[in-house]
Amino acid sequence: MTAAIFNIGPEQVIIAMDTLAMSGDTGNPYFFTTKLYPLPHLQGVMFATGIGDLATKWFVKLERFLARDIHHLDQYVTPPLQELGMEFNLSEAQTTTIYHIGYSEAESRYVGFAYRSTNSFRSERLEYGLRTKPGIPDASVNSFPSDFIRLMEAQRTNDAAVPLSERVFIGGEIQALILANRSMTIQTIHRFSDYEALFQRMCDGLPANKT
Repeated sequence: MTAAIFNIGPEQVIIAMDTLAMSGDTGNPYFFTTKLYPLPHLQGVMFATGIGDLATKWFVKLERFLARDIHHLDQYVTPPLQELGMEFNLSEAQTTTIYHIGYSEAESRYVGFAYRSTNSFRSERLEYGLRTKPGIPDASVNSFPSDFIRLMEAQRTNDAAVPLSERVFIGGEIQALILANRSMTIQTIHRFSDYEALFQRMCDGLPANKT
């Protein structure tokens, strides 16, 4: 699972996500990975919360859709997402939400859509504003990148306080993607304090080389 902070406006979008992937079998740190999937041919980005393998597979499928932009794409994605959800045997305990955010040529502004497995991946138009997953009460952002770092550090602190079975395990680094002026930039804005320790645990967990 993952942490996500995204602020959607008609002229600018900022999305921040962590990079830690955990092993579902052992609960140990598995690897660091990218969770933001740029879609420049669709003038937008895809990201997800929930099952990472489903998100990766959906990204590959998106490369084969014929659509002008994220807004145009919206009318086509629910049936194939439903098929993909059945392939992963999703349940109330294992849910996934796919997000598409990008520039709409029809509306001349940025728009966003959510597709939740709990809603059969039906299209939901996102209102403008700030969202945090896991949620932070009364969250606000006024400056970048400091407020995004502050909020994700708070998400991480809160996550560490819940039982292991309920954690999303936030860590690694924070990657941020900015959409503005019909272009996008991606940058790493923060490295968490235990990055090196987690990296060493990942290395220690690799199978021994065989000769």
